[in-house]
Amino acid sequence: MLFYHFDMLDNFIKNDLIRPLKIEQENIQQIISLYDNKKSNLLAITNNMIEITDAITKNNLDHFYETVSLLKNCFEQINNIEKLATKLSQNLIETIGLYDKSLEMNKEEIKANLVEYNMQKDELSHKILEFENRNASIMNSAISLCLTLINKKAKNQNFIVNNINAKNNIKVDIELEPHDHNRLIISEKTQKAYLPFFYCDIKKIFENSKSSYQTLQDVVNDLYVLPLSKFKNSSIARFRESFHLIRNKENGSITKALDLGLELMFQYNLNPIIIAACRNLDELDIYLDCLNENELDDFSCFEIKFEVSPKIKKKDTFLF
Repeated sequence: MLFYHFDMLDNFIKNDLIRPLKIEQENIQQIISLYDNKKSNLLAITNNMIEITDAITKNNLDHFYETVSLLKNCFEQINNIEKLATKLSQNLIETIGLYDKSLEMNKEEIKANLVEYNMQKDELSHKILEFENRNASIMNSAISLCLTLINKKAKNQNFIVNNINAKNNIKVDIELEPHDHNRLIISEKTQKAYLPFFYCDIKKIFENSKSSYQTLQDVVNDLYVLPLSKFKNSSIARFRESFHLIRNKENGSITKALDLGLELMFQYNLNPIIIAACRNLDELDIYLDCLNENELDDFSCFEIKFEVSPKIKKKDTFLF
């Protein structure tokens, strides 16, 4: 736009400076809007992919890990672009304000702002070029993986029959016991995991559900009673539950969610049901500390109970 050298700006500033600055400001706002839309598109692709992770097998586990890692880098690049673009926009607003107050009194500061702006604008252009050169292949890879998973999930659903029985779901009747539930039950008998919950969370979900749930117990049965089959692929389950913990329970950023998912994905001594059971990141951090120290008896955020199916006694057999 302008010049890099401080001593070359005098003649430029004597001319009408406001018009080019305002045009530049509009261009920067367009960049911010463009990359906000790109982030939304990436977020939609990422969410769709994570929602169908049940279809991932060991054969495409490495492909999934690589794709998610690349998506995380994409989000980080977009965040850096938006952060720098916002900084440039603030620089322009400040420079226009200085010009409006008094060109003569603020001339040196305006020149310094313009030099700084141009150097940062070059940096922004470099970041945009780097992102665009990588973005197309990453998006194609993510979309390709999504389509593969959708096809596999559709085939699998032809062989899966969901047995939805509300009576089997109830371990705590929240209507009769309106308080926090601090027990995780992993039941072989019912092939379900009954997660702990905070009563205030159930009530908030119910009130914001727009009639999706008829009772508080419906919320519990839908969101806090999960089939054990959901955790069959433990690596994917660890990633998915870590992602949901940050995004849904902590309202954290997409990059933080992907980062935690990738970090815990291959921590083989961590049961993914525990991640699903943790009601916030603090509980998970405490559990991980106890796990690393091999002192799980010290974990007290919630009780963990296993219900084991009774062994079927084999009939005696006789050889003649």
